[in-house]
Parts: sequence; structure tokens; C-alpha cells
Amino acid sequence: MNSHIKKITFSSEKEWLKARKEYIGASDVSIILGVSRWRTNDGRIKTPRLLWAEKLGLDSMDCDNAATRYGKVMEEPARQAYQNMVGDVFEPICVLNEKYPHLMVSLDGLNVTDDRAVEIKNCSEYDHILAKDGKVPDKYYPQVQMQLMVTELPYIDYFSFHKGEGVIIKVEADQEYQLELNDKLKKFWKYVVDLKEPPLTENDYIEQGKQWTEIASKLYDIKQKKKSLCEEEKAIEESLKNLSNNNNSRSGGFMFTKSTSLGKIDYKSIPELLNRDLSEFRGRPSERWVLKRI
Repeated sequence: MNSHIKKITFSSEKEWLKARKEYIGASDVSIILGVSRWRTNDGRIKTPRLLWAEKLGLDSMDCDNAATRYGKVMEEPARQAYQNMVGDVFEPICVLNEKYPHLMVSLDGLNVTDDRAVEIKNCSEYDHILAKDGKVPDKYYPQVQMQLMVTELPYIDYFSFHKGEGVIIKVEADQEYQLELNDKLKKFWKYVVDLKEPPLTENDYIEQGKQWTEIASKLYDIKQKKKSLCEEEKAIEESLKNLSNNNNSRSGGFMFTKSTSLGKIDYKSIPELLNRDLSEFRGRPSERWVLKRI
């Protein structure tokens, strides 16, 4: 591998999980592109917004289930089957590339000469049939292309393994696809760095039932009434200000007093703070809910 490409290992799963929050991993790509339908243990579809929150430690995408546990158990038997088919030895390894400081790929296998890698999938029957037809499922193709981009290999083997049968698809690097992919990954990572939420998708909303709709309707009506009252309050207050002629006023047991407060500091206008990271002074995240009628 080139000198700007680095292989790394982790001493524990905890250390690896920590590193995953500090980079975009290859398994994150399908989520960022919105082509995955993977769900968390609580039933939510993994979305860019949920992935963003996980990277910042604000939420979890825990998906420890029977399918993922089976995949972990079967990874080594699948790797052995692949090695027997290609006649080479492969070891799982993580790879970084200085060209893409925000990316990290975890390869299921890289050979000792660093010139051939494999992505192993213990697939469902449907995905395995696609592989037998020479097709990489849409949800996995971005992952493989990111691995190619970071490793700078000319191709990676996509290995579909199902009920003891293995199928190898040679996936070549698609430079045009990778350029577009890199732009999208950089855009997502900027949301992480800037602590700014990415746009919500349809999958960020969970369909609820009748009781939820009834309560939402009540809250919406109250908010509309509140909005109307606020507008009426503002108009009446403006009339009273005009009648006061910019003076503190009173009449009939009422007092109307004018007070002045200092404006907010525009930190962006302070030259000494322009290139300084102020994240250490940031308070705890706050939540804001908005109800709209659709």
C-alpha cells in the first residue's frame, strides 16, 4: 500500500467502537445515502440523522439481534471458505487514508501482500441469488466503493456466503461514482463537525395511531389559539405604545414602563475568535419540538 495509507488494529472492541464515532465507516455509507433499510433494536430505520446523533453520542443505533449475531459467528467460517476458493490468506484489518481523514474502513480480509481485499456478507437467500446473478445488492455497493476509495485498490471481492455456498463478485473501482460519494460523505461529516443536524427524511418519522393523532390535534389547536392571541397581544401593545408617545405611562391602576437592555454579543465579529474552536464552552444540547399539520 502507498505510504499515505495506514493499517491499524485495536486492542479491544471498546476501542474499536470508540474509533467508529470518530470516522465515517464503510457500513455507514448506505445509511448516509439513504439506500439501507436496516433497523435498530427499537424498530427505527437507520437514517443520516440517527447516524449523526450516534457519532456525537446523543443517541444509539443498537442493532444487536439474531441476524447480526449470526453474521459475527459465521464471519470466520465464511472467510475460511473464501480463502479456500482463492488460495490465499486474509486477515481482518482497519485502514485509514490521509486523503480522507474523516473515513475509516474495516476490511473483512486483506491478504499479506496488501493487494487483494474481501467484503464478506453472510447473506439472505434473496441477496445470495442476486450475487449468483453477478449483482451486488444496492445496499452494499456504496460500502464496497468506499473501501476501494480508501484502500486505492483496483478491485475488491464481494463474497456472498449462504448455507455453505460462496459466490465471489469482483467489484472494480468506479472513479466517477467515488467522486460523487466523497462529496456526499464530506457533506455529512461537516454536519458532525459543525454540530448541525442533517435534514430529516421520511424514515425519521414513525407512524403512530389514533390516540397520538387525537392528542396532536388538541396540541395543534391550542398552538393555533396561542398564535392568534400572541398576534392580538402584539397589536394591542403597539396601540398602547403609540398612545404612550414613548413615555412611561399610567392610568386607572395600570402602569406601562419602558426598559432598555444591552444587545447580544456578535461573537462572529470578534477577530480573535474567528478561528478558535469554542465547542468546549458550549452548553448541553437542548431539544425543540415543532408540530405541523400535513
